[in-house]
Amino acid sequence: MSIHPGHLEALLEQINGGQAAAALPELERLNAQLPAHPAVLSLRAEALRLAGRPAEAITVFKQAGAQGAGARSWLAAGILLAAERATEEALQCLLKAAAETPDSEAVLDALITTLFNGNRHKEGIEFARTQLTLSTNPTLLARAALLLQANDLYEESSAAFKKIVQAAPDEPTLIGGALVPARFTCEWEWSELLQSKLEAWYDQGEFGLPQEFPLTHITWCADEARNLGVTRAYVERVVPKVERIAAPTHSRSGGRIRIGYLSCDFRNHATMHLMAGVFEHHDRERFEVFAYDYSAPESSEYRQRFLDAVEHHVPIHFLSDRQAATRIAADELDILFDLKLYTGGGRPGIPAHRPAPLQAAYLGFPGSAAHPQIDYIVSDRFVTPDSGAPHYTEKFCRLPHSYQCNDRKRFAAPTPGTRSMYGLPEGKVVFGAFNQSYKIDRGSFAVWMRILTEVPDCVLWLLGQSEAAITNLTRHAQLAGIGPERLIFAPFAAPHDHCARLPAADAILDALVCNGHTTTSDALWAGVPVITAQGAHFASRVSESLLNAMDLAELVGSDRDDMVRIAKSVASDAAYRATLRNKVAANRLSAPLFDTARFTRDFETALEMMVQRHRSGLAPDHIDVPDRGPVHSKADPPGLHGRVSGLQTDYTGCPLCAGASVALGFANCVKHALWHEPLPPTIAWMRCSSCGHVHNQSYWTDKGLTELRRNEPGDALVQSSVKFAARRAAWAPVVDRTVGLLGGYRTVLNRETRPIWVDVGCGDGTLIMTASDSGIAAIGLETRAAAVARIQGLGFNAMQHDFVPLRFDVTADVLSMMDVLEQLPDPREALRKAAQVLRPGGVLVVSTADMAASSWRVMETEKVNPYWTDLERLHNFSREQLMTLLRDSGFEIADFAIANRAWAQLEIYAVRRP
Repeated sequence: MSIHPGHLEALLEQINGGQAAAALPELERLNAQLPAHPAVLSLRAEALRLAGRPAEAITVFKQAGAQGAGARSWLAAGILLAAERATEEALQCLLKAAAETPDSEAVLDALITTLFNGNRHKEGIEFARTQLTLSTNPTLLARAALLLQANDLYEESSAAFKKIVQAAPDEPTLIGGALVPARFTCEWEWSELLQSKLEAWYDQGEFGLPQEFPLTHITWCADEARNLGVTRAYVERVVPKVERIAAPTHSRSGGRIRIGYLSCDFRNHATMHLMAGVFEHHDRERFEVFAYDYSAPESSEYRQRFLDAVEHHVPIHFLSDRQAATRIAADELDILFDLKLYTGGGRPGIPAHRPAPLQAAYLGFPGSAAHPQIDYIVSDRFVTPDSGAPHYTEKFCRLPHSYQCNDRKRFAAPTPGTRSMYGLPEGKVVFGAFNQSYKIDRGSFAVWMRILTEVPDCVLWLLGQSEAAITNLTRHAQLAGIGPERLIFAPFAAPHDHCARLPAADAILDALVCNGHTTTSDALWAGVPVITAQGAHFASRVSESLLNAMDLAELVGSDRDDMVRIAKSVASDAAYRATLRNKVAANRLSAPLFDTARFTRDFETALEMMVQRHRSGLAPDHIDVPDRGPVHSKADPPGLHGRVSGLQTDYTGCPLCAGASVALGFANCVKHALWHEPLPPTIAWMRCSSCGHVHNQSYWTDKGLTELRRNEPGDALVQSSVKFAARRAAWAPVVDRTVGLLGGYRTVLNRETRPIWVDVGCGDGTLIMTASDSGIAAIGLETRAAAVARIQGLGFNAMQHDFVPLRFDVTADVLSMMDVLEQLPDPREALRKAAQVLRPGGVLVVSTADMAASSWRVMETEKVNPYWTDLERLHNFSREQLMTLLRDSGFEIADFAIANRAWAQLEIYAVRRP
């Protein structure tokens, strides 16, 4: 059957004329007769799209593309899928469109936009570069340049924007985007030219024309009225006007208060560096915590603390804004906090649907949300004084000290780095300034240069964010009469490394339009004073808030001249510097700022006040939360004396097969390095009558493990450089064998993402360090806090956690359990967990002593076998028995080795079955 071309043209005209729904019956009839006709499929898909049936349209567009309808069908399917947050499926369609039309500006733009919105910036670099060479459309070029900026390619992005603006100098929508990379490169002549253009429009009340980003705006403009105008214009442009989600059919007037937190930063990010402790301290008897999470998957200490602390973890990254809001509404929250708003990756379209009766902004964006569905901003009297209220659309809920939460458990370097490690002079005063380059404005830098001029014997230690920023800041310093040798640039560092280097500075100088936020609290936690001046909007008042919560108001200048005075006093008086450092160190653990328990209680009081007001039928209004004082924790339990109960629990049967076990013998363990009163002096060893497994009669409780390790030497897990080299050499063959099972180094190193290796019971961390040296993303799990702190202090990834109850957010390629299985109460459960954690084809490496080994027999003959008297040991295995256990747990044996790290040691390499 054939179709007359005129018929299809008439249907197309009908669709384009706004009658898509009316055209559908005829298109469906034609599709039934000619199911593979590309033109019919294309028209039907377009009619479905315009008729508001996107899910059906996607299916038909894909069918049309498969039948040769052209790149446009794949493009349309990809755009619709991206709108539904189905990023992976959208990219598959868009890549098919790109394969057919590699030079299509529309396809390239869809790829760039989808990858940008999906926080997959790196994958879009080459598409953006191609777009910049092909297109002449300023809007498409601007999106490509912004994607380069999102990949920290600031100089390349800024250069692209200069060309774009030069080609379209009268296009206001380009200026806001161009300002983003301009501020990162510190080329102030260019950024101030752009800002002057913006100010001219703002003088006329035209806040929407330039399309400036709110977060960029507050880094250079401290006028609260203009801040509100820019943010309100952004909301009107970006946040859709949508219908509210239907409210629950009944009102919750009692019971636990239900709190929801919305973010994509529940990971190793500044948000969790601050907020991890709050999640852990929430009172579960009074509050039920929900986390609506669209974070990128990762394995980190902060990610794990988050997963452990929240009661309900709800992933929403694959849901559209409306779908996510519907899911949130189903939980019948009392209040929802948006922790992102207009910071990177924020989704303000979700609260636009009003999924909770109360909605509040907190922590992420330092300013008014200007969002019609946000009721409160959680703040304090410094960042939001009464005078600021007219410039906020939401009501203030002001905490009694600082609005910023802080985590008392965050890393503190036991041995801070020396100045020589960082290229700093020993005999000079060192001022630090670690704000990112986009926060450094000409006025702040001028204050810093005044300080360097008036204190000749000092240097400024800055963050070297990019070569362009380093070059421009050095040039600006020279123009102020400061030689380049007095500016010392530091590279980016992991949070632990950064905290370890901060004490090398005498004091930190703040950026004055956009203060340090986490940057300021980092320095104070490290014991370093921060010098600032009072500001005029939220972002310029944050350091004042933090310093007052540390009882350090003397470090807040009344203006910029006063800030210079304070810095000169610090630099010129060594005794005052020492006194100030001692005060910071003492206040860190006594003042409110880092008292996580106290902050959480105040925050919870704020929650109760907001919710109770709503439950009483009252509209939101300004709230000042009263200061309830420090939280007095219960006294630590007295020291243990004599024998105590509850240290061990007896096995009721064989831990492997539940069969009956009989006594094998007793071992005297009082000479073991960890033995002390009240630990039992003997170990009763049992043998299962059914499977032959040899095991301890009992296993340690949590209380018992704590007591067992009470006197563990502090340096037990510390390796000298010589011992470290030997340990690393011992682990190298393990890494080589494992990489071989993954396909070899060529396969591993050519992967887009590094393989993930999880080492259970990582001890001194030398295995994960060796794996990391080999190009693998390695993370260690260890229950000993001292070991974890040392590994983290060296810049490697480790978490303090038990393996079996751990909730994994990623799938591992390798899992190692070296000398660990024998210490776990239930080895079979641990291996089943291992099979869940590993991907199909992933490698499990297990190491333990082999009861069937020749060296075991020699030790038995000479009665020097240390494995019987090892207090931490619960099981002894033979090689065959362990292989059987692995097979029963879903693994195939792939390799075997005799290790030389200890007597009778074996290694088994197994691959997880599909």
